[in-house]
Amino acid sequence: MSTPPFIAIPDGVALCAPGACPVPVLLAEPATPVTGVTNAHDVLLVPGFTGSKEDYIAVLAPLAARGWRVAAMDLPGQGAAPPLGPRGSNLPEDLAGAVVEVARWLAPGRPVHLVGHSMGGLVTRAVVLAHPELVASWTIVCSGPGPVPVDRFETLTMLQHLLASQPMAEVWVIKEALDRAGGWSPPSPEVAEFCAQRFIANDPAALHDAAETLMTAPDLTDEAARVLARHRIPAAVVTGALDDAWPIAEQASMAERLGCPWYELPGVGHNPSTEDPVATVELLDAIFTGAPAGTVAEAAAAPGRRTPASPAPGPDATTITDVAQV
Repeated sequence: MSTPPFIAIPDGVALCAPGACPVPVLLAEPATPVTGVTNAHDVLLVPGFTGSKEDYIAVLAPLAARGWRVAAMDLPGQGAAPPLGPRGSNLPEDLAGAVVEVARWLAPGRPVHLVGHSMGGLVTRAVVLAHPELVASWTIVCSGPGPVPVDRFETLTMLQHLLASQPMAEVWVIKEALDRAGGWSPPSPEVAEFCAQRFIANDPAALHDAAETLMTAPDLTDEAARVLARHRIPAAVVTGALDDAWPIAEQASMAERLGCPWYELPGVGHNPSTEDPVATVELLDAIFTGAPAGTVAEAAAAPGRRTPASPAPGPDATTITDVAQV
């Protein structure tokens, strides 16, 4: 489960409900735009399965401090965001339309640096395929070329059955028990309550479709590679070294097929932006500026502190040691 390290909105970050967009957005404005970048200054962060814009809460202000104008969005059907329709109408190509609307609101007439985490990687891929003119760069974080491994289907199918027969509050009770048995430990009671309320507020049809996507998504990597090459869109694949969703070798292979670098963050699992925001900011900043691959790896490997479970500064924790790039 994607678990933000804290939920208090940091200084410099605003919750927006723009009328032109179908979902709420967290927006961080830079005091001074990043220098030396000509193609785009705007960044759009897209969450994954059972996630939300809050998954990026710890990276918004730090990225804005580096000069980026950064927005994190919900996907339709997540939390308070209304779904696109009944079951079957919330698939990646449908959700991509919401991402396009937010991108056009964020940067009218300009491309954005597009980041998709987990299922959000599949959704942003649909944006790249349909609207490459909106994409300045594409970063895929802990996602894969198609379905998750078959051994995850049982859990996803069980969730679908529960969604069809139980109220969301009851589904949460079952899910929370399973997650805690698997080692899930939220950093604070406030974050635990947020995760509960976020899940219960999810639209069952949209969540059912998301589970279906994770089991049936076609592999469109080669098609995406052709679009990236034709439109000269830089891309990158970022993987947590401890990621247990899509196999790490599969993510590395996807990067090779896309013709882009692959970066592995040590000590990080399935969601780098929540588990190690400092390393994530270093890496994304270098990717967006178009730094050479070796420089990007060095930026992510720079020593730093992980964001603690609140916006306040905390003591030194595990430092970033290495980023492998293929």
